[in-house]
Amino acid sequence: MGGHVDEALNMLEKQCCNSASVLPIRARAALLEHFDGNNSLLLRSCFEDMLKKDPTCSDALAKLIKMHQNGDYSLESLLEMIALHLDATDAEYNTWRVFSSCFLRLSSYEDEHKQHCALNKTPKLFTDGISGKSWRLRCRWWLTRHFSNRKLESEIEAGDLQLLTYKAACASYMYGWEYSYVTKAYSHLEKENGNELLLFLDEYRGNSFGIYQKFQKKFTHFNIRI
Repeated sequence: MGGHVDEALNMLEKQCCNSASVLPIRARAALLEHFDGNNSLLLRSCFEDMLKKDPTCSDALAKLIKMHQNGDYSLESLLEMIALHLDATDAEYNTWRVFSSCFLRLSSYEDEHKQHCALNKTPKLFTDGISGKSWRLRCRWWLTRHFSNRKLESEIEAGDLQLLTYKAACASYMYGWEYSYVTKAYSHLEKENGNELLLFLDEYRGNSFGIYQKFQKKFTHFNIRI
């Protein structure tokens, strides 16, 4: 890159560190995309920083999804960034579709990412360290944030079967196949003859982590021992 571009990038990097605004990061990402579009390391760092400062940034998330599809961004990192985005927004069906596919693919990692999967099929991402604590809190919060009966009823009333399906797929991973949001969504799809969407949900039936139940069992066992 030319000297003026490097100078502009360095100036914007300093502004990124000193500003709570996402605008300097946006400007830096735009410059990088135009002049150094193959620098996936810096680009993904920019898009991640944008989401961390403003989790509602759907355009930054879309860029990370595209980078993942091109093999330049890891599955685990994408799952975390989508979750961060969903902490702050309700999101449309496509975001939930990608989120559910991350869960499905993570459950099938046996070779290259075998170290992330325990015998109970729950990846360490959801159980260990700071990430595990974050997912435990998120699972509890999202019971009312995204998967309450009120949310379910409003989504059924809106008639968005795709949103209902992909959210139910995610809920099955987080809370188990028997969780009320999942079973009620499935029943509604049956009534609406949503056969293709039912087939999609059926694929998730045998791959449900039930992360939240495992958290509860773990801490119940811990309290009993104490």
